[in-house]
Amino acid sequence: MRAFRHHEWVRLPTQWIESRRLSEFTWIPGQGGSQIAALIALIAIAHRTDDEGVARMTYDELEHVTGMSRATVAAGLDVLENRGLLIREPEGQSTFQLANFKLHEGWAKLPAKGLYDKGVLSFAQHFGKRSKGELFALKLYLLFVSRRDRKLNLALLNYTSITEYTGLQRHQIRQGLSILALNGMVHVERLASWESNIGKANAYRLAHIDSYRHRGTTDIDQILSAGVIGEPPE
Repeated sequence: MRAFRHHEWVRLPTQWIESRRLSEFTWIPGQGGSQIAALIALIAIAHRTDDEGVARMTYDELEHVTGMSRATVAAGLDVLENRGLLIREPEGQSTFQLANFKLHEGWAKLPAKGLYDKGVLSFAQHFGKRSKGELFALKLYLLFVSRRDRKLNLALLNYTSITEYTGLQRHQIRQGLSILALNGMVHVERLASWESNIGKANAYRLAHIDSYRHRGTTDIDQILSAGVIGEPPE
């Protein structure tokens, strides 16, 4: 299997996430695995895209990178295509295009290089692709990618907002967060609430992206108090 040199991050179109379409990925008995496979495949394909949003990737490579069988990969790709998130073979065999890809707008940084170990997606190797919690985790992960504030390098979301974007309930959010933390994909931080003058709130830091921006280098409290948050994606 040929080696691929990943960048630290890649552009992921986020219009569909901002339109709250993550809620379409629901657990249905007998079909939940295809929903998980779809989101894993989307991440893997996004990691190979060029400046046109086109990735060149064979089924063998998708199987190797994701740890999924050919049938599972195919089921995931069907979900993405049917929902208008992926275009198959835009430039011939073994090519995929992310729908609504625009080089200069409508995207967010998706961590890439740091998610790999010896050429495979580390978290995908640990996922059994049959657990509801894994689907919850992937939905949360992509939401945090889309909603990450550039100045803070944090996604600022309360549980109500997370539910509105993903359709997940509180216990499902907690389950998904546990899986993300276990796989080293997201760190949960407690901050002074940005919605009131009292209390604390959760904020979510993606691993492997803009690691130079953290509490030691960024005056988070000052930025929050100034209200300079919520900038659009890069």
